[in-house]
Amino acid sequence: MKIKPGSSTADTFNVQYRVGRVAKYIEGGDWLDYGCAEGGYTRALLRAGAAKASGIDVLPDRIGMARKAHPDLNFYVCTDGTLPFPNSSFDGIFVNEVLEHVADEGRTLKDLYRVLRPRGFLVVISPNRGFPFEGHRIHIGNWTSKAPTPIIPWLPKALTDRWVSARNYWPGELRRMIVSCGFLVVHTGFIMPVFRIYPWMPNVVAKGFRRHITQIDSFPCIRRFGVSTIVVARRPVAPLDNSSN
Repeated sequence: MKIKPGSSTADTFNVQYRVGRVAKYIEGGDWLDYGCAEGGYTRALLRAGAAKASGIDVLPDRIGMARKAHPDLNFYVCTDGTLPFPNSSFDGIFVNEVLEHVADEGRTLKDLYRVLRPRGFLVVISPNRGFPFEGHRIHIGNWTSKAPTPIIPWLPKALTDRWVSARNYWPGELRRMIVSCGFLVVHTGFIMPVFRIYPWMPNVVAKGFRRHITQIDSFPCIRRFGVSTIVVARRPVAPLDNSSN
């Protein structure tokens, strides 16, 4: 697998929908948008109730665009994978479609734990293997996908790891990974696709789907096929003993 940074999901509807799903956890405080791209979600965190929001990304060009678009916010470049912040710097961290791209998930989660304050919230949104399309590019020999590819997430990773450019996770797999790094999970849910990059979906149907998306993503069976899993966790006051994990 050749892990590459992903493209931004920060169109207006997606930003409102995704941040709206976690707005009740953003009650003031200082938030970090980890993998902020051009800063659309960073700004949305403020609109959702954060007292302060900053962004960080591995691509200097993206940070340049974020600073130009949002000159009143702070943005940082993190090229080596280590966060340039002291321990316990933030009340919340928003990780939207980023964990699947990092070089080492465990190292990243432990560094996020380090800079999060006790009782602070971690929000992770990452691709759900229950969704039957691979949205990232795949490479099979000399062929490269130009659109979401069906069935790939349902195939064994031993087969598809050589093709994909980003990971995906079963919901329980993502939860266990987060718990193994010391966090307490308080909520697990699903993010539905907004059908802006799936050209086979008629526009009138896609618009109707988006109008009812918050009801659809709560249906017990349908939501399992969401494009992404959302896990909300907290850093406990005292470190957990994970020696048995």
